[in-house]
Amino acid sequence: MYRILTEEKVKKNIEKFLEIDKDFSIIEGTYFVIENKKKFIGYGVLEKDNYNFILKKIFINENYRFKSYGTKLLNFMITSTIKKGNLIAYKDKNLNRFLEKFGFKLMDNFYILENLERSSEREKEGKKTVYYSIFWNIILAISKIFGGWYGRSRALLSDGFNSLSDVATSIGILLGIHFSNIPEDEEHPFGHEKIESIIGIVLGIIMILTSFELIQGSVEIIIAKDYNHTPNITTIFWAGFSSIVKFFMYRQKLRVGLKTNNTALIADAKDSRNDVFSSLGVILGILLSIFVAPIFDTLMSILVALLIFKEGVAVILETTDTILDKQDPELIKEIEKYISENSEVTNIHDIMMRQSGDNIFLSLHIRVPKNMTVYEAHTISEEIEESIITDFPEIKSVIIHVDYLIN
Repeated sequence: MYRILTEEKVKKNIEKFLEIDKDFSIIEGTYFVIENKKKFIGYGVLEKDNYNFILKKIFINENYRFKSYGTKLLNFMITSTIKKGNLIAYKDKNLNRFLEKFGFKLMDNFYILENLERSSEREKEGKKTVYYSIFWNIILAISKIFGGWYGRSRALLSDGFNSLSDVATSIGILLGIHFSNIPEDEEHPFGHEKIESIIGIVLGIIMILTSFELIQGSVEIIIAKDYNHTPNITTIFWAGFSSIVKFFMYRQKLRVGLKTNNTALIADAKDSRNDVFSSLGVILGILLSIFVAPIFDTLMSILVALLIFKEGVAVILETTDTILDKQDPELIKEIEKYISENSEVTNIHDIMMRQSGDNIFLSLHIRVPKNMTVYEAHTISEEIEESIITDFPEIKSVIIHVDYLIN
């Protein structure tokens, strides 16, 4: 739990400061406090100096050090107060290592954290990964379609068209990342991130339609008994190359998707993982066609199509949960526990969430004593809101309705 204290409140709570820091003395600046289970465990002091902010002090009780509380407190100080500019901290042998790990750069006799405007790292990483995906999917599509046609492998040809559909889905994700990073406006107060989920559903539909086309073509070949061609042994190379590339694409997409909580990118990562198995299946089908019977190549193309269909349905179901604002019971319990353990509020109810892309918008009700002033109730709700946003990075906004305790 975090609090911003006025000078009056600092003086009122001076004994709590002395409990954690025996050398505590009041200095000029804005005070920030971090609590654990309603107990002071650290504090920081900021002072504004024109365009810059000065970190005059940051202190964590020795019993709570090396547990990331200092990092959490400094993050709260930055996000709650510093919208733009630089943060400066003067050299201190007890803080130098901490400042360097946080990202401060050493100048002559001070450390500086420059340009604290929030950059869209999510957009940059997402676009970089999608460009990488488009490039490799084009390479794979061309190599597998050509290799399947030249090597007479229906399964490899199907896998090539699968990669071609991946190019289209990656372009769709690129559009989703672009539109979802447009700032909120009067008509879209919750932002534009939900477009990622819409793109995810479109991707799922494309995957299903692709699977139907592949199945239809293969079934027609089986009915016509036109499966007497044995694939060329070189087609195994193209399928093996595809499975290796797709594996690394899956790892990269999943890493960035989880890091940025991009549902469309995570869905695309699962499609790449599926492609690894489909390419390995193609190798098996080619081998069986060469050494057992030619029909196995066509049968394997149907299996590849069914895998594409299954993944398409899974993607649609997953992204639909986001659009329909499916509640996360574990997160709701965690929020309730967090508030009850770190504030004076004992009655928390009606916690609801809505999700838009990587952002969660939370609303909840709390009860406070009926004789509490409006100012005091507002201060408590504001502290809870800022603390939740700091300790739960996926939560972008918290709306708190204050009720009163009857007894």
